[in-house]
Amino acid sequence: MSHVLKNTEMKELAKLYDYISMCTHCGNCKYGYEYGKDANFAAMLCVQGDKFNFDSYRGSRGKAALSRGLLSNRIKWSDAVSHVLFTCTSCGACQQMCETDIKPYILRMFETLRYEAWKQNVAIPSAIRKWSETIGVNYNPYLEPHSKRLDWLPSSVKDSLPKKAENLYFVGCTASYRQKSVALATVNLLKKLGVDFTIAQDEWCCASPLLRTGQYDLAKGFIEHNAALADTYGAKNIIATCAGCYRTLARDYQMDAPEGYADKYGKVMNTKVMHTLQFVEEMINKGEVEFTGNFNQKITYHDPCHLGRHAEIYDAPRNVIKAIPGAELVEMYRNRKFSFCCGAGGGVRGGFADYSLETATKRIKEAEATGASVVTSACPFCWRNLTDAIQMNKSPMQMLDIVEIIEPIIKRK
Repeated sequence: MSHVLKNTEMKELAKLYDYISMCTHCGNCKYGYEYGKDANFAAMLCVQGDKFNFDSYRGSRGKAALSRGLLSNRIKWSDAVSHVLFTCTSCGACQQMCETDIKPYILRMFETLRYEAWKQNVAIPSAIRKWSETIGVNYNPYLEPHSKRLDWLPSSVKDSLPKKAENLYFVGCTASYRQKSVALATVNLLKKLGVDFTIAQDEWCCASPLLRTGQYDLAKGFIEHNAALADTYGAKNIIATCAGCYRTLARDYQMDAPEGYADKYGKVMNTKVMHTLQFVEEMINKGEVEFTGNFNQKITYHDPCHLGRHAEIYDAPRNVIKAIPGAELVEMYRNRKFSFCCGAGGGVRGGFADYSLETATKRIKEAEATGASVVTSACPFCWRNLTDAIQMNKSPMQMLDIVEIIEPIIKRK
């Protein structure tokens, strides 16, 4: 390896050299496809490639080539390289389609490339730099005061929360500061279902934005802080509404590379983490809940990348939707592991808002084609980007989180 690696400064990227070298540049990562006896599927899944077209932007093979070029000094760091790295939403579609041994390490490679970019004199998106400068004080990427994290929670509910509980509801930054309706619906749902739960008074960002944008050093303190919350509140389980929080708490905190970052930060937590819809699905399967009303509309479900491709949770949200009286689930052409990203992830919503909304518009057009009146998801971040696209395009569709749909019409038996 020494005869190839001339740049020894990029130690984190160099650790992945053997995996990076396993990319055969076949190009399978550039598209989604599946062939069967009854029907064939083929579509563009890479939102970055769909936007920018050049090979460096499309799929994982371009980034693998960049990695090898940077490590060998055949390619120099530049603003153009940085643009390739930070316009990727880290959706994982290319990893899904890869058929070589680099496959498990593709997302880790992307994040490591960004880590290395921070150490170079290249253009990091200004919006990312801005929240990065304050996240160590505010503990959220929205530039909001940490003291306002629980302002969405009615004082009567806040004062009644137990100091110890079997379940800890990890709210997440997006639901706490932006999509507060999702946070409130989740609390009301858990109360209606008689769940023993509490909410941490000092929750910090889960560190997903930091890890996804390569800010490894900053992430460490956040991971260590949040990992201690379950013990502080005596919780056996953590319930997360946000797909990004779920992925980070369940995988990054607890699993070694390439699935998580326990190899870097240690296995700081072994608490069971469940997405809200996994929790509800389990209660439905046990016959512990019943619906008190109908939702007589066609619904199409958007798979959040962090919950779907990253964590392979496809069925729980759909099973909950199918259990709703009157609801009809209709799928978009690109769904499950072939889902098209909403365009918000990987720091793209903050760094390149117009491109992010352009991507969300493509997804909303696909949702409209199903004939559904409601597009739903299981991620407040997807909720925000898709809602903004609906409003920008004056789409007749309504965006609702699945929790918002079921909370008014469900109760515990």
